[in-house]
Amino acid sequence: MSRRTTTRWLATLPLLVGAVLAWRVIAWHPLSVSATAVTDGFVRVSGVAHIHTTHSDGGGTIADVASAAAAARLDFVIVTDHNSLAGKPLEGYGEAGVLTIVGTEIANHEGHLLAFGLPAPTYRFSGDGLDTLRDLDDLGGLTFAAHPESPREDLRWTGWRLPGDWGIEILNGDSQWRAAGWTSLLGAALRYPLNSDYSLLRLMRRPAALSRWDDLLARRRVPAIAGADAHGTLRGSPWSFRPWPSYEAVFRIAQNYVLLERPLTGNAPADTAAILAALGRGRAYIGVGALAPADRFFFLAERDGGRWTMGDTLASGDPVRLQAGGALPTGARITLYRNGVAVTTADGPLAARVTEPGVYRVEVHVPGWDMPWIVSNPIYVLTEPERERRARAAELPAPVVADAAAILDPFDSDSTFAAVADDSTRQDLPFIDPDGGPDGSSAARIAFRLGEPSTEHPSPFASLGSYQPRDLAGRHGLVFAVRSDDTYRFWVQVRDRNPETPEGTESWFASVKTSNAWRTVTLPFSRLRSVDPHTDGTLDLADIEAIVFLVDIGAVPPGTEGVIWLDDLGVY
Repeated sequence: MSRRTTTRWLATLPLLVGAVLAWRVIAWHPLSVSATAVTDGFVRVSGVAHIHTTHSDGGGTIADVASAAAAARLDFVIVTDHNSLAGKPLEGYGEAGVLTIVGTEIANHEGHLLAFGLPAPTYRFSGDGLDTLRDLDDLGGLTFAAHPESPREDLRWTGWRLPGDWGIEILNGDSQWRAAGWTSLLGAALRYPLNSDYSLLRLMRRPAALSRWDDLLARRRVPAIAGADAHGTLRGSPWSFRPWPSYEAVFRIAQNYVLLERPLTGNAPADTAAILAALGRGRAYIGVGALAPADRFFFLAERDGGRWTMGDTLASGDPVRLQAGGALPTGARITLYRNGVAVTTADGPLAARVTEPGVYRVEVHVPGWDMPWIVSNPIYVLTEPERERRARAAELPAPVVADAAAILDPFDSDSTFAAVADDSTRQDLPFIDPDGGPDGSSAARIAFRLGEPSTEHPSPFASLGSYQPRDLAGRHGLVFAVRSDDTYRFWVQVRDRNPETPEGTESWFASVKTSNAWRTVTLPFSRLRSVDPHTDGTLDLADIEAIVFLVDIGAVPPGTEGVIWLDDLGVY
């Protein structure tokens, strides 16, 4: 062979190898499944959750999202823009025929919470995880911890010990792709034009959050969902000018399959309520539909003629027969977990006789893929004492209650407080209401109309502040009475001296929610936090510089007009 011929072959060989590899990507298609029918009596509907639109940092409108969901053959989609329910008026069945549910993703100090099924409140969430869980409980919302094991520390969930009946997003698209690294992302970008499903699937690994989920399940019921975390574009990349990956491409990867007792009716409020009730109960499973059709899977418990499915609880006692299967790909392997530990595995359908109480869930894997094709929600087989313990673990704690040991200000004519507002905000003076107290006595009043942010006034506010130095050493917190003409949140600030800050003081704060009935608030100093970058880390109760009640655009929306009454500020 001549040198020229050899050179040509050497130059052609990489092209041939590249062509073969490209063809393998192009030719890849989802695995086929058996024709098995599922006869458990439930209707399965599929959808995706955790979607961002132009109401926050997404690349498309709610209409774009609905159209993409229809193209991906979904039944529902749950939009969760950051700290926004602006899309709420577009909820329901639109032109695309897909049920659009509008929730929100709420940023907290402990991480982010997804919230579904709530009305738009008249206040802003405070950023404190416990406050947010209480607010969502009051609003009737369904709550899930978002991207709990994100590679980004500022997105990772840290509120594992928070009480309440919240669930967890065990699969998150953003976390999967961040964990993959830039080398894998580059490979995915090269494969994406050839086969978007295969490109995105190759970035996925077994979710790190599964072990965290099992830890939570040891304490209480915890429903799990998959979150697409779709934005309609890969932000901060060389491909940001293109919708990479598109909503539709992301929606095709993994879905939530919800088990309903009857088909969707086309009545948006009723269908939304049915889907959210099933998700909250855990009557659902996660399926990677791009890998293989996942719409005919089942996981059941049977005993003495009774039948239970995912999300259900049955009493321990006589043996229980657990079954998992459905329309499976060739080579599918089902693993049964009890309390987070694998107890048995089957190639194809699984049947197991169990006698021990525990939390049972299954995963289905297919050859050649690290991430599970199916992750079920659990079936709970529990003793009565264990059911009672779990119910208590899911309850929110009662508020702290204490009587004032001393009154700092009764809010009469000699009040140490003063009203202060920025120039864009209207605050009524005088602020003492002579007959506004709970017993007809005097009370302080913040009667305000909050301004709109502008260059001159970026942070509109109204406040009552006492700038009198105080020694509160040995005290545990504040006690005061509060009422308002509507439901709001406002800030309570306690400022101590800190020479390291530019102003020489440091603000420690907490949020308080009001209602139109008088109530006594007990606010432990331990609930106060500081976000000052120059914080000294400790509230010095012996060197208090000010106590301030503050309404700003972090507590209520700009333009809010209302009245908040305060009375008998004390300490305990």
